[in-house]
Amino acid sequence: MVAQLTHTWNSRKPIREGRRDRKTKGHKLTPGEYRERDITRVAQFQITGKKYADATTISINRVHGFWGRHCEFMKVDAHRHLAICVAENFRVYIDWRLKNFSIKKQSTIWVEWKFLRLLFKRETGRKVDKLDKLVGEQISEVVLGPLTDEYDLDLSIKFKPVVGVEDLVAILHYQLVLRYSICHPRTIYRATTAAYANDRLHLLATGDPYRERLSPWVQRCPLLQRYHAGVIPNPDQPDQHVLVMEVSLLFMKGKTTYIFHEQDDNLAICPVSHFLALALAADTFEARGISSIEDVFRIQVQAPRNSIQLKSKSNILDVPVFHRAVRTAQGVRISPDRTLPYDTFNQYLQRLGRNAGFEHKLTPYCIRRGTANAVDSIATTSERNQVMGHSRADIFERYYILQKVKWDVQSAYIGCPARESIINAVGRFSLTRDPRVPKELSDEQKAAVERDPRLVKLSGQHQSLAKLINRKHGSIPKAKGTALHREYIELGDDIRAEKPSLYREAFDRMREEFFATIDTIEIEKQLLGLSGGDKFKGEDESSVKFTFKERARLAQNLFRSSDCTTEAPHEIYARRVQTIQDWVSLCSLQEGTRRRKALSSSCGFDIDQADGIIDADTFPILCPGTQCLFCLGDSQLPHSSRIYSFSRPDHLRRHVQDCHLQYHNANTPLWCPHPSCLEVLDGVKHFKEHAILTHNIHL
Repeated sequence: MVAQLTHTWNSRKPIREGRRDRKTKGHKLTPGEYRERDITRVAQFQITGKKYADATTISINRVHGFWGRHCEFMKVDAHRHLAICVAENFRVYIDWRLKNFSIKKQSTIWVEWKFLRLLFKRETGRKVDKLDKLVGEQISEVVLGPLTDEYDLDLSIKFKPVVGVEDLVAILHYQLVLRYSICHPRTIYRATTAAYANDRLHLLATGDPYRERLSPWVQRCPLLQRYHAGVIPNPDQPDQHVLVMEVSLLFMKGKTTYIFHEQDDNLAICPVSHFLALALAADTFEARGISSIEDVFRIQVQAPRNSIQLKSKSNILDVPVFHRAVRTAQGVRISPDRTLPYDTFNQYLQRLGRNAGFEHKLTPYCIRRGTANAVDSIATTSERNQVMGHSRADIFERYYILQKVKWDVQSAYIGCPARESIINAVGRFSLTRDPRVPKELSDEQKAAVERDPRLVKLSGQHQSLAKLINRKHGSIPKAKGTALHREYIELGDDIRAEKPSLYREAFDRMREEFFATIDTIEIEKQLLGLSGGDKFKGEDESSVKFTFKERARLAQNLFRSSDCTTEAPHEIYARRVQTIQDWVSLCSLQEGTRRRKALSSSCGFDIDQADGIIDADTFPILCPGTQCLFCLGDSQLPHSSRIYSFSRPDHLRRHVQDCHLQYHNANTPLWCPHPSCLEVLDGVKHFKEHAILTHNIHL
């Protein structure tokens, strides 16, 4: 009876599928199949080896190309010549590289030898040192000895500048106060984040199995879900609250979380204020009622809570924080999903450093080295490795440590108190900074570049070939597909590549000459009363005019150092609120292109006289014949840029095509961009007809 009841109960009990059963669905492998899979996997790994970063793979492929060209010259099989691993083959290859290519530094060929060994491992599945230890030693001795002497290789070590907090403030001051056009606030925030969090834009590179499952823009940039803002009671003043933020970065030898907090004494370097401005501009907060920075400051932590988190909306957690500026038919806009690439940010920093007057190249790693040296003074080795994301302590010692000794050895030796302020001042990145350095070549220097013998020769050949093509075929387009036309195109490409290279070389020589002579000129000016000429004409902060009132207020408030112990709290609060509000406003504004006609009448902006929102009815339907409809309808541009008229109709047509229409599909419907016109147009052709008939603009 019991057995029958048990059988009845078991038959009625639903059969639950175990977690282990769900995982093992599909074809079950036999022991022999597992062994075969392991043998195949190991054999494949021995050939491919470990996965490298994209930059490493590109370098290996580059060396692979040089090795193939060398073996073709030597008339040998490339793979077999590499696989036999004979020291003579590698020595001859290095000699061939030094003889036929303009390699000047010993470190260049030394790095290439490293990638050549990685190429050997990738092609053969073996390591050079394990196969024959003497091969690596012989190559090292030859490179360091005879080849260095024979080719007079440069042994100097590249200077690695370090950007400290004073240098960072000087960079931001130039960008926000002395520069006419401002980049998007996200780029400014990117610089401060690089200093505080040590993140690298190329940190999330592909190659890791987990990263490959992410979308491309997720792989390469910190996402909003890794930024957590919150409010906590101030430990120093329990009756007040403080805003904090946690930033989590992945793939830094483990997940690392950095903690940021408010910085009231200098708002220019306050990362929390910058982030709140970006968050408010993008409307990211999940809680209803947060529409301004005053709402955020009114939030308080009440018992029994110890903190309150400012949660972001769930549908935007995968949105990158640092966006890329892209061109659209409506103008320059911030992409909603494309991240700011490392190369773009690096080029922007280099250009900013040149214009700000720094002698050495400004890169993201200059800021990163500054953080590493600052942390090294107060943290242990393990803590420094955690902050920097280093797996070994010698990485800092080899690549990040300040080349100038940051301790007062003189005072230590003679037994006097250390004068650290002097040592720190001499070690600054901005020690040799001079904002008066020329920003562009003069007309005489440009003319000298155009007279360069190689450029003149290429231009002469190009013109002669064009005349020959015209005699034989009537015109250049009719000669397409012929050998003469291909040669003509190649010469044009060579000219277009040679001219920018010559301009860059001339610009670099001009900067080197300025910094090499400016000290002597300054001394002679002081001691002998000599005039420095145009070299002593710098940028005057008082003469800088801004297009928007928000930009002018930021220039006043951001770099106003304040003593929080003596200044009234309500003044600090008011300045902080106004600064963040101006940041939010600038996120939706563009200062436009600097045009002489527009600037001659209205280049300045009085803080107390602000233009209101321009009503669409104030723009007449009939426009001047050389006005751009797209710029006219762009509410992010200043009024002077919106109503700008080009000097000639062909200039307008070229502007509309290059800046607007080329980013729009010719057959896709579009709204008329005029503020007072709401007509939907059927493609670009219909838009041009509408512009003529309705707005008197010929495109």
